[in-house]
Amino acid sequence: MTKTKKEIEKPHLIAFEITRRCRFNCLHCRANAGANGDEELTTKQCKKALASIARFCKPIIILTGGEPMERSDIYELIRYGRQRKLRMVMATCGYLINDRSIVKLKKAGISTLSFSLDGSSAETHDKFRQAAGAFDAVIQAAEIARLAKMRFQINTTICKINMDEVTGIVELAKRLGAYCFDAFILVPTGRGEKMADEILDPIRYEVLLNELLRLKLESEIAVRVTCGPQFARVCQQAKAKRLIDNVSGCMAGRGFGFISYRGDVQTCGFLDISAGNLVENGFNFKKIWLQSKLLQDVRDLSIYQGKCGTCQYLSLCGGCRARAYAVCGDYLAADPICDYQARGDKG
Repeated sequence: MTKTKKEIEKPHLIAFEITRRCRFNCLHCRANAGANGDEELTTKQCKKALASIARFCKPIIILTGGEPMERSDIYELIRYGRQRKLRMVMATCGYLINDRSIVKLKKAGISTLSFSLDGSSAETHDKFRQAAGAFDAVIQAAEIARLAKMRFQINTTICKINMDEVTGIVELAKRLGAYCFDAFILVPTGRGEKMADEILDPIRYEVLLNELLRLKLESEIAVRVTCGPQFARVCQQAKAKRLIDNVSGCMAGRGFGFISYRGDVQTCGFLDISAGNLVENGFNFKKIWLQSKLLQDVRDLSIYQGKCGTCQYLSLCGGCRARAYAVCGDYLAADPICDYQARGDKG
């Protein structure tokens, strides 16, 4: 059954896509970001969105894009969020991070940055970003953040192209001074639709999950996985051996929410279906979060289909609804990257 309003978990993490402007043309960009910022919310509208969230809950707000540093009002929005007692963090490609901007970000109230790094070398990273010098720019940005004592993590989108570089990227993240490495498993949406052939097959994916577990156990920095909820199952199996603590699966529509550059509330940035638009409903985030049919569906595990619907780890993992939709056209379908039950482990 769908949870009642009183039982619905408030989000403790919300990604706010404040722009789709970006100077890069990344192969895997779910936002299909580019040079134009058409239709993005105004400063006033962004503030109304933040205020609406703050009236309902006090989550961490991840300012994302596109490249959020492309907005001229970025520092104003950060300060406004902090005034509403929201913890403000930011995801960036790094090309606009310099000695001056890092000081301004700290002063405005950004507590943590995440830098996108998709290869252990310039060759791989620049190929992903389709921009020469992208690797050098993010390395320089990370070094500037470290010297400024700004906490930061490294995010990597993983597919066939760079799977073999994961260990090297984690080592590089550690050397740069990152506190965390977050592996994003490719969801072929946005510009990434053209990368559908680069999705890991189930066997390679299982190998990757176990490699990430090894890194989590052995690395000096934290290792997390996003858009790879099956990692929770792998960690649960390790927990049975008392090797690791709890790791959660997909939080989309539960502990995690997303707001698009046009004000659409979504389960996450990779499932491009609106649960309701903040501009159209008068900036009432609470109403959308509690009443949206899309969000109610995603929270109702009893209607999940295929292998996900019968998996013993469904409540822990949940499967990736965005990848199911991107590949199968149905967000309640089985996550196509996982064949856990197909190997005979039925619940």
